[in-house]
Amino acid sequence: MIIEYTYDTNAIEGNTLTLNETRLVIEEGLTIGRKPLRDVQGAKNHPEAIDFIESLVYHMEPITEEKILRLHEIILRGIEANPGKYRSSGVRVAGASFTPPRSSEVPQLVRELLDWLNRNMEEYSPVELAARFHHRFVTIHPFPEGNGRTARLLLNAVLMRHGYPFLINITNRDRAKYLEALREADQGNPEAFVNFIARSAERVLDIYLNAIEEPVVLTLKEAAELSPYSEDYLGLLARRGRVAAFKKGSRWMITKDELDEYLDEMKQRKRKK
Repeated sequence: MIIEYTYDTNAIEGNTLTLNETRLVIEEGLTIGRKPLRDVQGAKNHPEAIDFIESLVYHMEPITEEKILRLHEIILRGIEANPGKYRSSGVRVAGASFTPPRSSEVPQLVRELLDWLNRNMEEYSPVELAARFHHRFVTIHPFPEGNGRTARLLLNAVLMRHGYPFLINITNRDRAKYLEALREADQGNPEAFVNFIARSAERVLDIYLNAIEEPVVLTLKEAAELSPYSEDYLGLLARRGRVAAFKKGSRWMITKDELDEYLDEMKQRKRKK
């Protein structure tokens, strides 16, 4: 889940690493040739950022301004010149219908947002509280870079404080829906974004519940028999990180659920065409 979360949250922001390349960076510490060093560094940083959030929740520490700055420093270490520092100039958000506040207003607005969070712990359901916090955070846009990645981890911190035992992962394939839901929230319809986060939480919960049971694991030859694709083509998808396959020894394997998810995605794309 950490590998998938890292891949998706970075890919949403334009990181060029595939899922498999992200795995190689995290598990084996490899540098991927022909890929920007900032993309590789982004993959290296994120597991530590996840650990930071989990530790914060485990020790029942509140989300504070200091913790937010520290989280941003971890995410952007080796990528940005001054990670963990608020922006010092104005900024525009591509595709957004709002203009973020002046940089001089950012520290106070972040403190007000944290105060709002603490005052509304019981006012909203955990998912609605986390979604509204995420949206308000990105409208402040406290940093020159890394706002989305920071917001998504803070969203998870809010949920974990309310007993959610897993990372809510917004997938890169849902990027357009995610951004559209944020735009609707910008225009005064926060329910759209709350519903999007709720669906994302439901999806991850299903994955965790399925993990309790023994998954059906297929060789690519067996997967080819259950799909319109050849074993060689599925192997190509696996090597490129297009399907969530994994290696067992020298053989590529895939779970039945991951194969079905990929097939459903391809069917939806064909309908749109």
